Amino acid sequence: MQRLALHLLWGIMRVLIIDDEPELASVTARLVCAWGHEVATENSGRAGLERQKTWNADLVLLDIGLPDLSGLEVLAELHRISPDTTVIMLTGQHDPRLAVQAVRLGAQDYLTKPAVPEELHLLLDKADEAARTRRELQSLRESSHKNYLYLQNPQMREVYAAISKVASAERATVLIQGETGTGKEHAAKLVHTLSPRVEKPFAELHCAALPENLLESELFGYEAGAFTDAKKAKPGLLEQAQGGTLFLDEIGELPMSMQTKLLKVLEDRQVRRLGGLKTMDLDVRLVAATNRDLEVEAAAGRFRPDLLYRLKVFTVALPPLRERPEDIESLARYFYAQFCRDNGRRADSLSDDIIRVLQAYPWPGNIRELKNSMERLVIQANNAPPTLAMLSSEILGAGSSVPVRVTAPAAAKPSPPDPAPDGEARIGLQALLDKHRWNKTKAAEELGVSRPTFLKRLKEAGLQ
Repeated sequence: MQRLALHLLWGIMRVLIIDDEPELASVTARLVCAWGHEVATENSGRAGLERQKTWNADLVLLDIGLPDLSGLEVLAELHRISPDTTVIMLTGQHDPRLAVQAVRLGAQDYLTKPAVPEELHLLLDKADEAARTRRELQSLRESSHKNYLYLQNPQMREVYAAISKVASAERATVLIQGETGTGKEHAAKLVHTLSPRVEKPFAELHCAALPENLLESELFGYEAGAFTDAKKAKPGLLEQAQGGTLFLDEIGELPMSMQTKLLKVLEDRQVRRLGGLKTMDLDVRLVAATNRDLEVEAAAGRFRPDLLYRLKVFTVALPPLRERPEDIESLARYFYAQFCRDNGRRADSLSDDIIRVLQAYPWPGNIRELKNSMERLVIQANNAPPTLAMLSSEILGAGSSVPVRVTAPAAAKPSPPDPAPDGEARIGLQALLDKHRWNKTKAAEELGVSRPTFLKRLKEAGLQ
């Protein structure tokens, strides 16, 4: 984890040089070290492969002419044991055709030995950028899993299992159903993040946010002169999402004419810009979301049944928050801590009483409403510990029947009455002093009085 953080922040790569010419390997290693990367060198193909198995280099500079294995054999094995590692071939003047062949087999590029420092630096920067992108995507995948696995509700666990399953089927259309605020956009992004399309674009469009004429141009794009204000051509979201995912939120709001055009795109896998003559092939996964019952909408003639069947290749249904109260605590604590960080506030813990009141509220706005309530609570608290009184009246009203534990302030420990300076008191004080080896401070603490009061009693008892 520490290495990952350093690599993301500073662009540090592990570079393995496999070259049987020690002097050239040493010069190259010094250059790579001077540019801030970690370096290891090996002088044979088999030794380089063994090092890679344990060291896991981000970049390998691989000589084509090795004494034991050919560079092409090593390249093939490198791709097998660490497919994400970038390989740059090193070649002598006599075999550039082999280097070109290596590039066709998966090497990123090749350099003629001895490498020109400027060319090597340029290729290392290119490989570094690719390596950081891979790590960021891996970190994104891991954080996505972490952000969801803390939810305990069995329905949500089934939802995440379904999302993980359909994400790998990268061409399957997904329909996400759920009430407003249940996290449909989040689920759509998770489908994209966990899919092989994660390195490609994620484009989104809220179907209720634009009038019909703008929806069409936003979705399909247009050519210059297609309409009065079309001064230059613009690709639509379908084009922008090429190779990736297009998310259509609230697709139930899509006008009927747009439903017809979208259906044709899904059937033909082609799109044509407004005012254009050419069609272009599409490689886009469609994820749609709605808070409506599209079966009811189709029966009422407000939604095309054939489009509904196209969308329902795989359906994910998100349960409302009121049906999963066991998730409220985790979500509330997560959002509260997040807003404390975002606003530079002290992140105090939410009390058990606050959690019980939150769990009693029905949350008609679902997760979105809970998230907004936690932001409001952070603002209300203003670096003080959050209290029940800082919650909104609606939430408090719903939680008024919830028993709240009230912890009474601890009663002050009563001071023992001053004993009379008689023989019995003297014997008791003597025993207390003997017990603590005449440490008067400890004896006073056990008796429950201050040291000056204890000294006064000792004097009165004739023990000073």
